Amino acid sequence: MTSMNQNKEGGTSQKAKKRFSSKEEKVEDRALRIGRKKCFTCTEYIEDGQPVNILEGLELHTNVFSHSEQRRIIKFIWNLQQKGRNRDLQGRTYCEPHKWMPGKGRVTIQFGCCYNYAVDKEGNPPGILQAEQVDEIPSMLKVIIKRLVQWHVLPASCVPDSCIVNIYDVGDCIPPHIDHHDFLRPFCTLSLLTECNIVFGSKLFIVSPGKFEGSFSLSLSVGYVNERKTIYFNSILPHTMLCLYEYILWISFGLKSILMKWYGCLV
Repeated sequence: MTSMNQNKEGGTSQKAKKRFSSKEEKVEDRALRIGRKKCFTCTEYIEDGQPVNILEGLELHTNVFSHSEQRRIIKFIWNLQQKGRNRDLQGRTYCEPHKWMPGKGRVTIQFGCCYNYAVDKEGNPPGILQAEQVDEIPSMLKVIIKRLVQWHVLPASCVPDSCIVNIYDVGDCIPPHIDHHDFLRPFCTLSLLTECNIVFGSKLFIVSPGKFEGSFSLSLSVGYVNERKTIYFNSILPHTMLCLYEYILWISFGLKSILMKWYGCLV
C-alpha cells in the first residue's frame, strides 16, 4: 500500500513538474518571438561641444502582442473611456479636454497616481499630484505588466505601479517634454491601433500646430497583424509624438520613485 501511494505521489509530482516546465517553456518561447532593437544612435554636441548619443537607453520591441490580444486590450480601453464619460471612475482618473486647436485635446486615463503634464490652473508644477485621487491599476493592465516582465521587455527589478492611457484622434500629439523624474527608469509605452512618429532631440522645433521636428524620428508603423510596437527608454531627452492617420492608443507604464511613495504615505 505504501509503495502504491508513493508511486501515485511520485506520478502526481512528475505531472506537476511537467505542467510547470511546459508553462515556463511557453513563456520563454513567446519571449524569443519578440523582435528587439537596442542600439539606437543619434549624436548631438550638447555638453561643452562633446558628442553625446541622445538615444542612449532607447529600446524598440516588436511582435509583443498578437492580433487577438490587441483586440482585447483595445476593447478594454474603449470600455474604460465609456466609464470615464459616465463618471464611473473616481477623481482625476479620466480627463477629456475640449479640443481648441490641432494637436490639443487627447484623452487621458490615469491609474496608480495622478500625473500633471504641465503647470495647471492651481499653479501645480509638472509631476505627481499626491492629493489627487485616481483608481488603482485594473486587472487587465496588471496582466500586461506581468507579461512584459515575463517576456523580458521590462526588468523584474522595475515592475510598474502606475499607468497612463492616452487616446489620440487624428492630428493629436504629445507636446515636447522630458519624462518626469517622479518616475524611475526604465518605463514602457505600448503603442496600438495606427502609425505614429516619436521625435527626439535636445531641441525640438515647431513646424505647425501639433507638428515638431528634431534630430531623430522613430516611426511606429501599423505593419502586419502581429507587428505591435513597445518602447522603453532611460533618456531624459525632450521628445514628442504625432498621430498621423486614425485613432492611436498609448499605454505607458512606470514605477513611482521611492521618494514619491514615501511622501505619499504621509499625505
